[in-house]
Amino acid sequence: MKNLLKTIQTQSSKRGFWLLLSFVALALDGGALFLQHVLQVEPCNECIYIRTGVLGIAVAGLIGAIAPRYLVMRLIGLVAWVGALGWSLYRVTLLLELERIVSEGGEASCKRFKGFPEWMPLDTWLPEVFEPRAMCGMVTWTFLGQSVTFWSGVALWAMALAAIAVLMSQLMSGEARQLQRAP
Repeated sequence: MKNLLKTIQTQSSKRGFWLLLSFVALALDGGALFLQHVLQVEPCNECIYIRTGVLGIAVAGLIGAIAPRYLVMRLIGLVAWVGALGWSLYRVTLLLELERIVSEGGEASCKRFKGFPEWMPLDTWLPEVFEPRAMCGMVTWTFLGQSVTFWSGVALWAMALAAIAVLMSQLMSGEARQLQRAP
């Protein structure tokens, strides 16, 4: 286990690791756009929030790629990664619950979407990407019997496991111990 954490710590000190994180997040959002624009699976309010959180993970990867040799920059990237990931997982959980309610014959509400802040109205600037167009909880497309939301959750939980491993590797590194000893 110690060797694995050392390997993860070494890899996270390289720019390619953080760029890979950005690429994976952008690929997830690209998949969402493929579903929307090619397969006509329109996004709901929660889908848009999840999409935004995944975009935040891509930004976190770019932050980490700025100067990955420095522990402080890796930690800033990691905090941004975990924050965006937490937001996305929270939204996935909400949407899975709405899907359950609808599948049991109930009604789900999308009234939580308040739009984006005035200083960054993504739904106005890029409506083809960030404008909700479907009702929350309605499943119109499945893969292996599971909804897009389920598979988004699987991908995000995999990213969460990776984030935990990276965090543990940073905290157990000699670099982190040296910072703790510094006056």
